[in-house]
Amino acid sequence: MSEMLQDGGNRFLGMVYGATARHSYGQYSPAPVWKLWQSFGIEEAEMLGYWDEKCPVRTSDPEVKATAYVKPDKVLVAIGNFSDQDKTIQLSFDWKALGFDPDQTVLSAPAVTDFQEAHTFQKDEYIFVKSKEGWLLILEKK
Repeated sequence: MSEMLQDGGNRFLGMVYGATARHSYGQYSPAPVWKLWQSFGIEEAEMLGYWDEKCPVRTSDPEVKATAYVKPDKVLVAIGNFSDQDKTIQLSFDWKALGFDPDQTVLSAPAVTDFQEAHTFQKDEYIFVKSKEGWLLILEKK
């Protein structure tokens, strides 16, 4: 179990490390993120953090980190902006390592209560990330 206890942690940045706050501990419940984990099947995924050279997802800004939870048919990408400034970034994917055809994939942000609204992105689209916040994205085969 990975819990952020100091003031409930940062729910956006914590996901880059696979961590959430303890239930009923902070201002926001982690239950909506846990629901996303369950629907994604995170227990079957391989976590490749931004610090791992094998991580198949990178951002265009060194202060915005991406961790990939990789499954054969989809990837959960946790993005966290560790900067004190809002950032606009692009993602790059190692398509060969993922075994995905970029023309046969969809990149979307699922709706997560008190975390993010649903949105579909183009794979080369610039993504706005607020300071000390982030995104949970799903890259999946069509």
